[in-house]
Amino acid sequence: MPNRGSALLLGFLTAACLGCGRPLGPQSAVMQHVSGSLIALSTPNASAAARWYQDKLGFHLVKEGQMGKDLRFALLRSDDNILELIQNPAARPLAEAVPGIKDPFEIHGIFKAGFTVHNLDDVFAKLKQAGVKIDFNTTQLNDLGLRAFGIRDVDGNLIQFFGK
Repeated sequence: MPNRGSALLLGFLTAACLGCGRPLGPQSAVMQHVSGSLIALSTPNASAAARWYQDKLGFHLVKEGQMGKDLRFALLRSDDNILELIQNPAARPLAEAVPGIKDPFEIHGIFKAGFTVHNLDDVFAKLKQAGVKIDFNTTQLNDLGLRAFGIRDVDGNLIQFFGK
């Protein structure tokens, strides 16, 4: 069962597309050639997060190490999707840095990541079988002509999967 924040996020996404009426194809010469993504996450433990993304989502470690004297990093890849994990000992969880904030979507900026997959039901079943925390089950997004579900990574970040 989705929590209140997840239900709101799903509602916002669905409401944002109401009445769009535009084709789902690329809207610019720039985006028509985009085929992958980059997601960069701040994490309390880059090595642990890297292992989670390798074990649960099939990313492959490209490089891991130290940046300067305090920062650690892990760079991972899955096809055209790149994941950069940064461990900064000075970083704090959102609720600690901004008391009163319970969900990342309560502040401006990126609050979730997403991937489009070909076999949504298979991906959902594999993640569930692997013990990944399901944030919300598969639901129909009529305005997008897609279905989606959400999971939480080892640090609690929301990751949404889209497919038909």
